[in-house]
Amino acid sequence: MGISVTARAGAAVLLVAGLTAACSGSGSNDHVRPPTAGSAPVPSPVPSPAPTTDPPTPSMWGKPVVQDGFDGGSVDTSKWIVYNSPNDRVNPRTPAATKVDAGTLRLTGGIYDGRDLSGGIASRLTLTHGRWEVRMRAEKGAGYSAVALLWPKVFGVPEKAEIDFAEMIDPTKQSTDQYVHYGPNDTQKHHVLRADFTQWHVFALDWLPHRLTFWLDGRKVWDYQGDLTPERSQMGLALQNDQVCDRGPAFCRNASTPKWVTMYVDWIKIFRAPG
Repeated sequence: MGISVTARAGAAVLLVAGLTAACSGSGSNDHVRPPTAGSAPVPSPVPSPAPTTDPPTPSMWGKPVVQDGFDGGSVDTSKWIVYNSPNDRVNPRTPAATKVDAGTLRLTGGIYDGRDLSGGIASRLTLTHGRWEVRMRAEKGAGYSAVALLWPKVFGVPEKAEIDFAEMIDPTKQSTDQYVHYGPNDTQKHHVLRADFTQWHVFALDWLPHRLTFWLDGRKVWDYQGDLTPERSQMGLALQNDQVCDRGPAFCRNASTPKWVTMYVDWIKIFRAPG
């Protein structure tokens, strides 16, 4: 079940200069009381990366123009906007849900100061065509969806588009959806991957003229060449552990959901299109 472009427009961060102030805590969210001390999750040990070699990037892409191994003590705000939208009806988010620890980005959904919130970040770099790679995993738990996607710099200008190369709404994290959204009626193409996504995997997306190629651990899993491929938008990487209760009661956290449900990101790489 994909998130409609209309709904996503109200939920995802638009990558424009005016939003930077909102994400930093100024603007309409100033009156929101921050989570109280002790309400944020206590970091738990991250399982060691699997003893496998990361899949090589095809040589045609050259060197990444942005890469981040999340090795510092906080999100690098020269590369990322941290979501701060706790009052949103769709996918409400708090900066308290976004942490960097032990070389890993952690986006943790849970109850913050009595409110069900989650977190996310969006790349400041937007491109027309390129390649994006993300090494990630997600914990089991109803009510949250680990997502890696491309979102336009300005939604709907010059075209309404969204590309989800991982959207894990499955509470067991044994499957992930992939979507191409395009146009004013949110026309969609959909693909499903099945694997244990509580373990580390490398997702990649190639966006070239008239072609979208989706990869998992170096294996091509979907090659889309239909008419829903965006051709004019500038788009950027967004990493989100979405609270998805807006989709209906069946998608909310429930008695089976752990107190905290975390999406982990080991590293990301972004490449410009060849030539």
